[in-house]
Formats: sequence, structure tokens, C-alpha cells
Amino acid sequence: MKNWKMYILLIGPWFTFFLFGTKSFRRFLPTATFSSLLICLISEFSKSHKWWKVHKPIIPSLASDITFVFGLFFTLNLWIFKLTYQKIWLYIITNVFADYLFAYPLTTLAEKFNIYKMVNLKRKHLFYLSLFVALLNYLYHRFIIEPKYLLRKQ
Repeated sequence: MKNWKMYILLIGPWFTFFLFGTKSFRRFLPTATFSSLLICLISEFSKSHKWWKVHKPIIPSLASDITFVFGLFFTLNLWIFKLTYQKIWLYIITNVFADYLFAYPLTTLAEKFNIYKMVNLKRKHLFYLSLFVALLNYLYHRFIIEPKYLLRKQ
């Protein structure tokens, strides 16, 4: 198995769901799914504009690398929403911190371990793009998902 690192990045984060709780999982699942769709769309742009290159993806023919879309990003979105939702400043600070870590030190580690490599996208633009996705996630959850959730709860 040549790409064992990719399988660990895909499956590993899912083990944290034992601590998550079924109610919270159901509440934030639509937003995490929406976020995964956004990441898939961004990956499509990335492929055509050569923003980054993923080394040894699990399914090479897909523009979206499922390792990130359904692994770390998916689970991280769920956790951030569970821990910060309805606390807008905490959500913003957490996302700025997480997106900074992703764009700078974690991307450096990923390049060092030959997981992916930045090509035509600067890290600061990756950081801004990640913040924009976080904003869209919050707006989607706040104005589309949450009203439906509150109606069902009554």
C-alpha cells in the first residue's frame, strides 16, 4: 500500500466521533457536507489552475482528493461547529487560528512528508480561501440549516 499516509489522514479523524454525540453529529452534518462540496469545487478549480498537487491520492482520477474532503476537513468542520456555534467571535478566532495552521506550518509538513505540494497558489491565498469557506459554512448553517433545525425542535 503505497499511499498509507493518505488512508491514515482519511480514516484517523473519524475516530474522534466517538466523543462527538449523535445529536450534535446530526445537527452539524448538513453543514459539514456543504463544506465538503465547497472543497470539492475548489479542488476542481485547483486542478485546472494547478494551485496544488496531491501526491499519491487514493483515487487518482478525481480532482477532489477524498482524503482531505472526507477526512480532516470534514471532521474538523464538525468539531469547530460543535465547540463554537452561536459564539461568533469564538468561531472566527478558531477558524483564523486553524486556517493559519493549515496554510503555513501544516502545509510545510505536508510538503516535507510528500503529501501535497503548493504549485500556483500562495499560502496567504490558501489562508484567505480557507477563511472564505469558513464564512460560507457559517452563513449556510445560520440561515439555511439552523432555522429548519429550530422548527423541528419545536
